[in-house]
Amino acid sequence: MVTQVAEDTHALDARMMGIPGAMSPYVVEAAEPVVVDPGPAAGIEYVVDGIEEVGIDPDDVAYLLPTHVHLDHAGATGALAEHCPNATVVVHERGVDYLTDAAKRDRLYESARAAVGDEVATGYGRPELVDCDRCRVVSGGESIDCGDRSLELVHAPGHAPHQVAALDDRTGTLFAGDAAGMNLFGELLPTTPAPDFDLELSLETVARLRELDAETLCYGHFGARDDPDDALATYTDLLPEWVAAVEDAAATHEDRDAIVATLSNEWPSPTIERDVVGVLQTL
Repeated sequence: MVTQVAEDTHALDARMMGIPGAMSPYVVEAAEPVVVDPGPAAGIEYVVDGIEEVGIDPDDVAYLLPTHVHLDHAGATGALAEHCPNATVVVHERGVDYLTDAAKRDRLYESARAAVGDEVATGYGRPELVDCDRCRVVSGGESIDCGDRSLELVHAPGHAPHQVAALDDRTGTLFAGDAAGMNLFGELLPTTPAPDFDLELSLETVARLRELDAETLCYGHFGARDDPDDALATYTDLLPEWVAAVEDAAATHEDRDAIVATLSNEWPSPTIERDVVGVLQTL
């Protein structure tokens, strides 16, 4: 399924874990086309089909931009690079080794299994490696020249230290990765995974994204909103509320399952167990 969410911007559906509406790779239909957040390895066929449905030959894709290297956003990058042989992979300097080095790739996969369980990790799929020579390493502050526009990169830590957001300077479309939370099934939800969640850095990132005055906000999970400032302002309030709720539950319950059960009614998130763990490791 392909949905146009802004001018020259198309959301695909990677059907993460086989679930529609859970993970959005994006195709920027620029003179030099870009795929943002290739998605999990297991969804590669949906991504390739989506690129072709947009009307772009995979040979013409110029850039692959995983906003960060978590398996749900970047797991398909290696396989997609094979389908898009002329594409440069743009990745943060703190994440590149997890795409190019087998030992670090395996460590990331095992870390995901520990965080989300065997079933989920298997559902994401095991990533294929990216050739180092195909990578452009960035730190934030760079531009990707797409011919008729640029994507301006912004370092976006808090969810992950290797995360970048990207602003299309022609359309005002902002690709936020997980920096702005999750827009799932009609709910704005927090995303606070271990081991790297940092509340202060997350809020600083959201404030930085608000300064960009975007026209459209694209979420990795899922789809886009046309009220970016309102959405980011809401997340600025929501994230500390979530952290406080976990702290309060942890003060009453020592068992993690009990904490999750206490929070699950008010916070109907499919990633609640993972996100509870992410907050608990900061206490």
